[in-house]
This record gives sequence, C-alpha cells and structure tokens, in this order.
Amino acid sequence: MDGARVSRRGFIGGAAVLAATAAAGMAGCAPKGKAGDDRAMGAKGAEQAKAVAREKADSTMQADIVVVGAGGAGMWAAVEAADAGKRVIVVEKGQDVGVSNGSLAGGPFVVGSRLQKEAGIGITVNEAVRHIMEYAHWATNAPAIRAAVELSGNTVDRFTDDFGVPTGLRPDNYGAGHASVRSNFQSDPKNGKTQKKGVDRMGPLQAYVEGKGGQFLFEHTGRALLTSDGVVTGVQCEANGKVVNIEAAQTIVCTGGFLGSPEKMVERFGTHVNPLGNILSVGEGIDMVQAVGGQVGTQWGIAGNEFSGSNQNANGVWGRTNAAFALGIYGTLLVNNQGRRFSNEGRFANLPLALGGAISLVGGQYYAVVDQAYLDGLASGLDAWTLCGSDEENWPTGKMTLQGKPLEKVQESVDAAIAEGWAFKADSIDALAQSIGAPDLVETVGEYNGFCAAGEDGRFFKPACFLRSIEQGPFYAFQYEPSAWVTIGGIRTNDRLQAIDARGVPIRGLFVAGADNGTLMSAPYCDYEGYSLMCAYNGGRLAGRYAAALA
Repeated sequence: MDGARVSRRGFIGGAAVLAATAAAGMAGCAPKGKAGDDRAMGAKGAEQAKAVAREKADSTMQADIVVVGAGGAGMWAAVEAADAGKRVIVVEKGQDVGVSNGSLAGGPFVVGSRLQKEAGIGITVNEAVRHIMEYAHWATNAPAIRAAVELSGNTVDRFTDDFGVPTGLRPDNYGAGHASVRSNFQSDPKNGKTQKKGVDRMGPLQAYVEGKGGQFLFEHTGRALLTSDGVVTGVQCEANGKVVNIEAAQTIVCTGGFLGSPEKMVERFGTHVNPLGNILSVGEGIDMVQAVGGQVGTQWGIAGNEFSGSNQNANGVWGRTNAAFALGIYGTLLVNNQGRRFSNEGRFANLPLALGGAISLVGGQYYAVVDQAYLDGLASGLDAWTLCGSDEENWPTGKMTLQGKPLEKVQESVDAAIAEGWAFKADSIDALAQSIGAPDLVETVGEYNGFCAAGEDGRFFKPACFLRSIEQGPFYAFQYEPSAWVTIGGIRTNDRLQAIDARGVPIRGLFVAGADNGTLMSAPYCDYEGYSLMCAYNGGRLAGRYAAALA
C-alpha cells in the first residue's frame, strides 16, 4: 500500500480483508492476468494511450469490487457492494470523501420519499420517467433511468434512517407541478446554514462501508484499467509517485466527468467553460474506459450556473448577488460577440440550470446589454422579478428565487466589473459596439427596441415581461462565458450500467456510474432540479448491486 492515505478504520478493515484473502488462496477473485495484456484493446489517440497500464506495479491489492471515485455515485456503489457482503476498495483522488459534487450539491431530485408521502406530494415514478424521457427525446437509457427513479425515494430515506444525515424538502423552483421534487440535507428547512455538506454528508457512508470491511484509499488517482483476455480485472492507480494495482472481479468507474479539464471542455464544446464544481474530475475515468474499448454516448453538455453569469477574468468568477453577474440570467438582451441575438432570453432566465447551460454554449463568449434606466431600476430597491412585470406565468423561477431579494450596490458592482475589464460602458450604442468589437450591435438594438415598443418579440418570442427598451444612456455590455456545475456526457452503458463496446456488447468486469456515465443524463440538462445528483446516487446504487451480483 505504498503511498496510500487510508483512514485508521479503513486500514484495520482492509488488513483483515487482505489477510482473509491470502488465507483463502484468492478463491473467487478476478483472473490474475499480467497488467497490460490487452493494452491494444480499443486504445485510440494520445489521451487513451496514457490510460494503458504499466507492466509492473510497486504494490498490488485485491478486492471483490473496486470503485474508482468517492463521489455521490462511488459512495453509494460502495454501500451496495458492502451490503452484499463484498470486499470493496474505494479509490479517491481527493483527500477525503468531502470534495466531490455529490457531497456538496444542494440535493437530489426524488420521487416517493417518506417526507414527500407525509406532505401529500403525489409525483409518481411513471410521471417522472415519462417527463425525463420526453425531455431527452428518448435518447437516453429508459430502463436504467426508470430503475434510478424507483430507487430515489429510498435513497433519501436511507441517508437519514441508516446514516443519520438529515434530509428535507426543497420547494419546486422550476415548475415541476408539485410542491417539492427535490430533497435537501438540512436539519432546519428554513435555515440553509444547517445543510450537511462534505464529510458531514458522506462521512457516515464511509464509516458504514468500513464497518463492513471496506477500505478507502485517498489521494490515489486511477490511471488505467487492468485487463486479461478482454476482461477488466481491476484498476491501476498512482499515489505519491508509486503505482498500485488493485485487482478485482468487478470495477466501477465513477470519477466525476471532466469539469476540471479546460482542454476537454474546448474539445467537446468548442469554447471555454468556467468550472463551478469539483475540478479534480478531469476525465481520466472516461479515458480509461475508452482505452479498453468502451464507446461514448451522444449526449454532451453542461448543467449550467442557475444563479448568474460568469467570467474567468472577474474577481470571484461569478456571484448571485452581484448585479454585474446577475444580469446574465435576468432575461436582458443577450448577443454573441458579433452583436447578434442567439436565443429566447426568457427561456434562459426561466430555466437557467437546464436550458441556460445549453444556450450559453451556443453563445460561447456572449454579452448582456442594458441601459442606465435598467440599472437604475435595479438600484431603486426593486427585485428583478418585480422590475420585469411580476409575470408568474412566464417567469415562475424568477418569482421563486428573486422576489423580495433586491440587489445591493448595483452601480458599485457594475463599475468594479468595468475596472476589471469584462464590462463595458459607452455613451452611445455605436460606441459600445466598437468597444466590444461587435459590429452588428447597433442594428440588433434597433430591431430589439422595435419589439419592445410593440410588446412582442418577432424574432425569438421572448415574453413581453422581459422586453425593456435600451434607449437611455449610458449603455452597458457585460461579457459572459458558459459555466457549469457538472459535465454531461461520457461512456455509453447498457441498462445494467455495464460499459459496452462498439458493437453494444458489455465489457466484462466493468461498470460506469455518475457523471462518467453517458446514458442517464441528457443534453440539455433535465429540467428536474437535482437530476444530476439523483443519477449519481442511484446510478451508483444500481452499479453496486449489479457488480455485486457478478463478483
């Protein structure tokens, strides 16, 4: 275990597992083929070539199931493996179980939890699955999604019943048609500061797994899958310059997607994306599976920033209470870097997490354009939803999230953005167009003002409540870039979460869950708030169950 950072309980439990394994003569464990026997299997390109196992490791460990990644998917996969009596080792790149999005995000989409039943919330599995699949145009894996939704209520209940982590219900912000379709981890429903995050949320799951003999290796990075005769037999990791092979009957890859890789972001989306979540996830899991012949899915996208715009050159990158950032999701005029509109800004405003992420990728680097009258309205003490006409039908998200929450220091924050170089001010639209290098802005604003006067958007059908003319100088443009909490897209799996090859045949010994899985989440991101976390927790549970049945 050279270079391993293992919790004390995990070390004791792991030692017992290894001792028992040695005494049993490795009965029932994975084939012990030489690492790299199948190094040519599916290896394509420089990135995949890096994911080929080295011939010799500095040390070797054994388990029934090895889980790569201790995020939401990995932790729940480990719980299920431990419940099935399997020897499980969890490999985590970070320092503990509190660094992943799964330990930090607000809470999962949920159907059928005890709290929902007690509150009389009647969303059903059938309703949820139908909506999810129609939203994705049936381009995702329907049986796997149904199985995950069916587990979701029990998963939330288990957090409290089995692990002592408080759960509650979050109000529906996105118009799902029920009082709540999302859980949180708050002991006090009205006090967000009571939210359990990080180790406080996932530590009890770790202790549970360790109590059943499981082991956690922290600061270990999965680099390549071990294979023998076309079967995945474990994972090769790196820790403190040492190479550790973990041989296992079944391997579950759930390393969290590629949010931390600017290169992969540009490769997939063609533009820079500001990461808001865990940047330890750089796509190694996807690379490893591709290197052994796994195919990728068709759904590539992001779960966007539902709170504000973003710019890498800004102080703080983003901020929900900063006017210069917030204007990016308030339904104001948005233009690309040529000064032309590219979306219905009202749809962006109403579903910023789901549609906003996709729309921002269309824009790439884009601008919100307003005039002094709009800023003065925000500075007057009016919240954005009230300023835009209090339209409950066309901006329900604004009512839920912005009503009664006016921005403070509006002009001050705008002036700071100008000083930082990502916001621009001019006395005329022509001068503003020149300052941002957007030659078509003058024509765009002229047409837009005509729509505002008519009360109808004749181009992209933005609701009238957002149509505020841009006439009173000075004029402002705020430069934004896409930003994301998590990536969408990865390895295509079958309905049992097994990675499949180019023919659709399962790769024996290999499962994929969480953001590495390219078959549960759709792009655009589903408009059920918390859907990514639901897929992570319950996809992990499913992978753990299916792997345990074969280990």
